[in-house]
Amino acid sequence: MAAPLPTFQLPFLPNGPPPGYDGNECESDTTGSSESTSRKFHAGINNRDIFLGEKRCVVCGVVDSVVLNHCYIIGSTFTESVTWSDLKARGWIPPKVTTYPEHEPRNGMVMCANHRTGFNEYLFFIRYVPEVRKYVFINFSNTKDYEELHGKAVALDPRDHLAPLPALFIIHEMRVRGFRPFEPMEQYVPDNPSWQDWILSNGVLDTASDSLKRDKPPGSGNDPHITIDDSFPALATFAPATVNTGNAPATGQSKLELNADVVRDILTATRESESWKACVREGTSWKGTADENTKTYADLVGVPGASEPHDDPSGCFGPVHMFFTV
Repeated sequence: MAAPLPTFQLPFLPNGPPPGYDGNECESDTTGSSESTSRKFHAGINNRDIFLGEKRCVVCGVVDSVVLNHCYIIGSTFTESVTWSDLKARGWIPPKVTTYPEHEPRNGMVMCANHRTGFNEYLFFIRYVPEVRKYVFINFSNTKDYEELHGKAVALDPRDHLAPLPALFIIHEMRVRGFRPFEPMEQYVPDNPSWQDWILSNGVLDTASDSLKRDKPPGSGNDPHITIDDSFPALATFAPATVNTGNAPATGQSKLELNADVVRDILTATRESESWKACVREGTSWKGTADENTKTYADLVGVPGASEPHDDPSGCFGPVHMFFTV
């Protein structure tokens, strides 16, 4: 039976619609109007994916603004918005994310045209590895141009409050595997993945903190390609990681599996991430007392001892075969 329509006390208030129906309260997203949330998406990604003072592709480090694009993990179509809502209902993403995936900066990254196309055409996927806290490039299609990128971490820092939610990459990985069923299922990656070559050769990595340098180095002028640490070898001297073959692994490599245990670990890491917690903080009203706000935060981010709606992420694994479709 359909829900009854709302009723209003007549006459209406002068010079305005009924309470809750004016333009400031009836917006298309949880964080504001469609236009404002789109601006937040673009600004969030552009400010996050800056290295040495320049916006760059998180995969290859290219800085040419002509070829740089925003790449969604979950797309902007109606079907994808249904998937987004389903992920929210299952507890794979925070309950306070934006209503639409194209408005959430934690659902995107900056890529050059080449790698954005490869991502959208399911040539590769990015796997978050909780043990090393890195987002690792996986050349699942064994594309020759991507061989030197395979098994190395892209320029995404899980400590960033707008870092992509790791669970979203599981959905993309499932799609890649579904679109390429004849690729070797047993693939291998380094146990301790290195960073992409450009991150090391250009001095983007702060070795002391194992973090990525965002600011332009002093004295660099307008040259975005400056190498600020000459102790790093030239780019050409970095040996590419072993390409996936399905054969026995080399020393220091492990099989890349996707099973219930792997999904559980990634979902747990997602909920414990700074990105998840920041999303909850941003979308929550803090108008209560100090004690009430503390309890609200504990309940929402899953602080030990507090209740949480979806306590067993492993239970979410069974029916996710639906995400192979796009």
